[in-house]
Amino acid sequence: MRSRTLLAAVCGALAIACASTSIAMVHRTSQQLAAHMLAGHAAQGAPTAPRAQADTRSWWSAFEDPALDRLIAASRDGNAEAGIAATYIALKVKTLESSYLENTRAAIARQTVLIKGAKLPYDDFAKQLAQRQSGAQATIEKLQAQRASYIAYLAKQCHMSEAALGEMLADALQDKSLPRFAAEVPRELPMTVLTNRNDINLAAALYDADPAAMPAGTIDAAATDEAQDIEVPGKPLYARAVAQAREQVTEALRRLQMQSDIANTAYARVVNARAGFEVSKRRRDRGEISEVQLMEDFQGLLLDLHVLAAANGELALAWVVLMGSIGSGASIDTIADPRSAQAERTGQSEQLPFLHKVSRKLRNP
Repeated sequence: MRSRTLLAAVCGALAIACASTSIAMVHRTSQQLAAHMLAGHAAQGAPTAPRAQADTRSWWSAFEDPALDRLIAASRDGNAEAGIAATYIALKVKTLESSYLENTRAAIARQTVLIKGAKLPYDDFAKQLAQRQSGAQATIEKLQAQRASYIAYLAKQCHMSEAALGEMLADALQDKSLPRFAAEVPRELPMTVLTNRNDINLAAALYDADPAAMPAGTIDAAATDEAQDIEVPGKPLYARAVAQAREQVTEALRRLQMQSDIANTAYARVVNARAGFEVSKRRRDRGEISEVQLMEDFQGLLLDLHVLAAANGELALAWVVLMGSIGSGASIDTIADPRSAQAERTGQSEQLPFLHKVSRKLRNP
């Protein structure tokens, strides 16, 4: 006899956790805001200083996240804006990942109860469940430690206690959504984006160059170095500074495009996994598969959601890096190397690949 009470609770938790993980359509007003932030760069002439400052002072507002706005306002430190945004994004991601793992742990516990005393076509499943339970618990504890470090950093930057910060972020962390930059990923950027960088303006002052005389052309992440070879007026050292700045923007744009592709792929997998799980629920109701199998399919969906949360987090960070590279008030020096986060995710995922292998065994016992 099936127990539907816990299953309903697990599926309810999934519904809450899944509520904001899809790649939402960008509101028209949001697109206009983000476009306005780059409007001064798109023109071939350099924008006036007051207008440029007005357009770029609130680059993070394109994330449309009131909690992030409050954090940066509380910090009162323009040099910490990117670090605060990156840490807040990481905190949101780790909170969401922890929620998925807690659901996974609940599903494993249900499976353990269901197979107790049952004869299975193989005898290693109980051991595998015990390993999953242990791995899920260890990862949850690791995520909790990471969250604690992020909260401590934000509390210090915002000049408040950790308890006060937790209260301020309670609703933001409860809604399970991730910050999304309200703009489409650009395929290329005009060379004039470099005129808003501090290093370019400093180099222009040192070498008696005019930053407003930036040559026409675009910064294209897909183009080769030869294709982007542009004559820069002024002394060689100034031209070298422009070339280095363009290389940095190119790399940031390339990273953004790559992370966007990864997030879109992860989202497509989640859409398919959700549809598959709904099919599994109907099959379970018809008696075609067991509840043990349904819990396997549920865990497979959670795994895909976990990957999507991490991918969306990396995409949000890539926007922060891009805005910093074009001189929009964000210092990219405080952004962590994404490879370290990727290594952490790989380590976390290595304990789960057997899910689908077990799923095939259980489907046809």
